[in-house]
Amino acid sequence: MQKRRLLAIVAAIVAAPAAFAGTINVPADQPTIQKGIDAAVNGDTVLVAPGLYKENIDLKGKAIRVQGAGRQKSIIDGSNGGPTVTIAMAEGPATVVDGFSIRGGTGRVIGLKRYGGGFYISNTASPTISGNTGIGFNTAHVGAGMFIDFRCNPLLQDLLIANNVTANKGVGAGLHILGNPTIDNCRIAENTATNGTGGGIYSGNSAYSITNSQIDKNHSFYGGGIHVHGGSPTITENLFEQNEVIKAPINGEGGGLGITGKSTAWVSDNEFRLNEAHSGAGIYTYDAGPTILLNSIHDNTAATNSTGGFGYGGGLAMGRTGGSVQLNDIFFNVAQLGGGLANRSGTTALIYGNLVDHNTVSAIGGVGGGVFSKDSAAYFLGNTFADNSASNGGCFYVIGNAGPTLDTSIIWGNTAGSNVSYFDGTGGLFIITFSDVEAAAVGGTSLSVDPLFTDPANRDYQLGSGSPVVDAGNFTFTGPLYDIYGNIRIQGSRVDMGAAEQ
Repeated sequence: MQKRRLLAIVAAIVAAPAAFAGTINVPADQPTIQKGIDAAVNGDTVLVAPGLYKENIDLKGKAIRVQGAGRQKSIIDGSNGGPTVTIAMAEGPATVVDGFSIRGGTGRVIGLKRYGGGFYISNTASPTISGNTGIGFNTAHVGAGMFIDFRCNPLLQDLLIANNVTANKGVGAGLHILGNPTIDNCRIAENTATNGTGGGIYSGNSAYSITNSQIDKNHSFYGGGIHVHGGSPTITENLFEQNEVIKAPINGEGGGLGITGKSTAWVSDNEFRLNEAHSGAGIYTYDAGPTILLNSIHDNTAATNSTGGFGYGGGLAMGRTGGSVQLNDIFFNVAQLGGGLANRSGTTALIYGNLVDHNTVSAIGGVGGGVFSKDSAAYFLGNTFADNSASNGGCFYVIGNAGPTLDTSIIWGNTAGSNVSYFDGTGGLFIITFSDVEAAAVGGTSLSVDPLFTDPANRDYQLGSGSPVVDAGNFTFTGPLYDIYGNIRIQGSRVDMGAAEQ
């Protein structure tokens, strides 16, 4: 009996703080949000009525909820007095900011730069920022909308991060990420890294994740939507739309997404459309080893006019890149060199199971409707290249001191003024095995026969009944288990040629 009574007393003591949690109303109980925070204890809610509050607030390490009436209703304006919101005393997930417009911040001065215009998050703080909160019209050199420091892992959910602007040559107009936040269901739009990097997001050596979000209409010199430098972020199920980088006179790279600095980013199940850049309008990689998987990359444009110079890789451009590009749908992209993809500078990536179709290059001097390859030895395995067009090299245009290997693939239905399927300017370094190549006498293990696509007019490149490329791929095929249509690979005695398994 005494033991049970003691346990009951202990339970009551443990539960006691929750019982005393209260609500502080602003301005009814306290005249400002900061005074409400100062008066609060852990577990309290600072409930902010609709209105404009010209102040800069600091959560001061408290595990409290600061709750506004919703974006455009409760507005905190930092009035150019530093970060509008500071969370920098090891706050955890129980520190919540929800339901505000955060604007007018100019960041914390560190050295000669300002960090975190709207939010400055540092010193291992990992708060929750959520619920109909807008972060816009803030400025800083680094992280105009939000700066997230090393070892800070906040949850960012249901946010609008828009119209933030960095100072000249700034980094991360929407967000600058050094920690490992979780970003979910956010819209990051119309941010500008003036002459800088990372219009929507810049991350440095981070392992953050971003899912179910829309990254659109952001602008910078490099990495219009997101620029990843180092680290291993997870970027899944997002829409990258109408982001751009400068095309002239500077050769900007990575309209939708840029990946550099030996990053091993995981990029899957995203849609990249209507993005623009000089190189890599959809995605650009350099000195990296990402996994680019199951994305839809379409209607992106790399610079194609005299003021923009030679545009590389309408859909995807890679330089010094390893890793893999698998099961992506790459179509209706435009460039000067490599409408679908451009590989340069020693790229060795595995490029497997992709459908690359209806990509084009500009009429005057454009080459490599599907793929432009220079000094690169990528391994193309089990891909279908169809209905691409160029002035030379309807599908492939290969030059330099290294060439790719094409294995178990199909090149068919492409058009060009010369070399309808491919141009090889490497002196024979472009290797073709177990593939079906139109209008080319490649011989050996390869074919030049109609693959009998099911309905190419409607972009259905599955293999029809009686296709001669069924069971005609490489005997030693060791690619992934599925094709781009979700079918299990190797249904018969051998793998089929191309991106589709019958």
